[in-house]
Amino acid sequence: MALTQFQKLELNKRVDKIFHAPSNAPAKGHQPEIAFVTDMSGDIDAVHSSVRDAVASLKAHDKMFQNMRSNMIYWSDGQITSKVTPMSFILMGRSLDSALASDDEIVGNPDKNVDKSPNFENLCAYLKLYHARCRCILVFVDCSYEELEARYFYITNAEMAKQQLNPFLKYRLLIITKDKMLTGSELMMRLIR
Repeated sequence: MALTQFQKLELNKRVDKIFHAPSNAPAKGHQPEIAFVTDMSGDIDAVHSSVRDAVASLKAHDKMFQNMRSNMIYWSDGQITSKVTPMSFILMGRSLDSALASDDEIVGNPDKNVDKSPNFENLCAYLKLYHARCRCILVFVDCSYEELEARYFYITNAEMAKQQLNPFLKYRLLIITKDKMLTGSELMMRLIR
């Protein structure tokens, strides 16, 4: 699921838009921070390949990303774990190694995730609670946009999802599928309809 050149350009533009949005102004004295969420229910290697491509693209795009604090969040059904991971580790492919070493239940046992899908509301609640200082959160899923839409964006309770996206998370979220990107604001509009 490596990102194409067009997807990298779109990613750079959308991340710039997220970081420079008036609703996403930096807190005084806080360094910008970014989070990469990986959906562990699909092809893990493909998702991590696209995360590496995204990091390489962002670092080449703007020097702001050279020393930015980054987090890897591993999202599967029933469990969400996170780890502060420098972007250089992500580029070297070490972010997946750390997940394998630290949490064998999520990554090491793919049979556990069969016929289960992650829950989007739980992810948003977790992000709101533990990663509120991240000014940009990129969610990588291993499916096409149509498949994600058919799964109703992994949402089981639309009202709960709306509550978790408000007041600030909808401005910071970018969901990246194999063929399309969707912001949290666009997702919120879909939920309101």
